Amino acid sequence: MDLMTIVGFVLGAAVVAWGILSSGIVDKLLDPLGIIMVMGGTLSAIVVNTSYKRFLSGIRAFFDIFYAPKIPSVEETVRALVGMAETAQKQGGIMALSNTDPSFAGGFLKRSVSVAMICAESRETRNMLEEEIRRRRLDVSEDSNFYRTAGVLSPMFGLIGTLFGIIQTLSNISDPTAIGRSMAVAISSAFFGIAMSNLLFVPVANKIRLRAMEETLVLQLILEGVIDIMTGKTPHLIEMHLRGYQPAEGVRPAPARPAKA
Repeated sequence: MDLMTIVGFVLGAAVVAWGILSSGIVDKLLDPLGIIMVMGGTLSAIVVNTSYKRFLSGIRAFFDIFYAPKIPSVEETVRALVGMAETAQKQGGIMALSNTDPSFAGGFLKRSVSVAMICAESRETRNMLEEEIRRRRLDVSEDSNFYRTAGVLSPMFGLIGTLFGIIQTLSNISDPTAIGRSMAVAISSAFFGIAMSNLLFVPVANKIRLRAMEETLVLQLILEGVIDIMTGKTPHLIEMHLRGYQPAEGVRPAPARPAKA
């Protein structure tokens, strides 16, 4: 399980629940019109905005963020590639890696080795694998955009519910007993729209984007490692190359120097 995701959602829900209970407005916020307007309107807009396949992919992506990433860490990837380099050096090159773990990095390591064996040329291998990485990144980006779009739309539907409440308030302006109910509808709609955007949709979109960045880094490491093994570099040199993708702990990049006139 991804502890940070779970703690974040629990903490956000606790803060909102404390605010509602401490202010004593539970009965006013839990208005069906506001909830249906925001949730139903956002869902309908997303359905129009996406395809059936992308909709299911977006739903799966939401549940995936509650679990630890399936992609290996940078350290695990470097160790695996250095071990493969040692095997290749002892047993005659890239062709000795036919028994590569097919599950490592979602199968991308095995795929990279297979492409390298078939192409037998580093430039063509790089082009094919970079295209695969790009397509994977685009696919995950669509899942992130799914929730980013919902984060933009939900406050808008909250605003529509607020307008309905204001119209109802104005139509009942002569009846003081109905004004409170109408204003509750207006405020609750805006509350649900803003809360869902900032506590659900936008954080989920950013979490998916972060996972995509981490995955891309690991896939790029695999690509570079396999290319290095193809070209016959020593395991020590390959490790030095791959470690360059992992910033040293406690080391900050030097500040940029101002350009000379």
